[in-house]
Amino acid sequence: MLMIASVLGFAPPKDAAVPVVTLNNGVMMPAVSAGTWQYDTATAQDSVASALQVGFTHIDTAHDYCADGSTGSCKTGSNQVGIGKALAASSLKRSDYFITTKVPGCGSQGIGFATCAEDSAKAAQTNLDELGLPYVDLLLVHFPPMGGCGAINCAKMREQWKALSAFYAANKTRALGVSNFCVSCLKCIADVSGAVTPAVNQFKYHVGMGADPEGLMSYCKAHGVQPQAYSPLGDNSSELITGPLVSRAGAAHNKSGAQVALRWVWQHGVALSTKADKEEYLREDLDLFDWTLSDAEMAEADGSTTPAGTPSFMCTS
Repeated sequence: MLMIASVLGFAPPKDAAVPVVTLNNGVMMPAVSAGTWQYDTATAQDSVASALQVGFTHIDTAHDYCADGSTGSCKTGSNQVGIGKALAASSLKRSDYFITTKVPGCGSQGIGFATCAEDSAKAAQTNLDELGLPYVDLLLVHFPPMGGCGAINCAKMREQWKALSAFYAANKTRALGVSNFCVSCLKCIADVSGAVTPAVNQFKYHVGMGADPEGLMSYCKAHGVQPQAYSPLGDNSSELITGPLVSRAGAAHNKSGAQVALRWVWQHGVALSTKADKEEYLREDLDLFDWTLSDAEMAEADGSTTPAGTPSFMCTS
């Protein structure tokens, strides 16, 4: 697998409130990112400006987060234009912040199946153009093809991964990873000649799913892939915000229920991508690192089966 020196990028200050995780190529990634899914261009700009103001140094976006707040092919461009404006308007140097973006999987949202490799490379460059940046810190394949990672899809996935590894080799991203990849998908792209080992796998992970859903956590850690959680508070449920389990632990630590749910993720060695549209919640999302859930609290959360969830919406096992 290809391992090369990346361009100089994010350098955490010595007094940083948010710790970093060191990826398998030596790149340091802030442990919490501010997500921008379902934000239109203006909302993304305002949200990122607020996130930077309260201390976030890691922003998460994607090629298919559209300018109108939808998700798809983004015929009119993505909300990355607004994010680029927020970055340009800040007083921060490029080394002060870490940017994650994504390209869709083969056969979806503007990426042809037969032309997956070349379309993915074009989409990756469009990300840079929209953000107004010469490189990003982390580029992810957003999800595998529909139908999972069988032989036909795997062949295209391997072509896509090799094309994006060339993007990495050109110093247009400092690290390369995946999202919504189950174990079979990770195995598909392992050992692709001339390609890199995924640095990150971003997938759904929250209290209620168990500590190691589908064995994915174990596989990632055994193969040097940093797990990162999206939807760490679940979807369409308030259980991990005001439910009895997290509320009881929160009262014991003078923290909110949501902070307990996020802290559980972090104590399992998993980075987080959060999302908040109010400054008070953005600040809460960063207040995770100077306190600890007890072994009993972790065990209770590990054993919870609600709210339910699966790591990927595209594949299992």
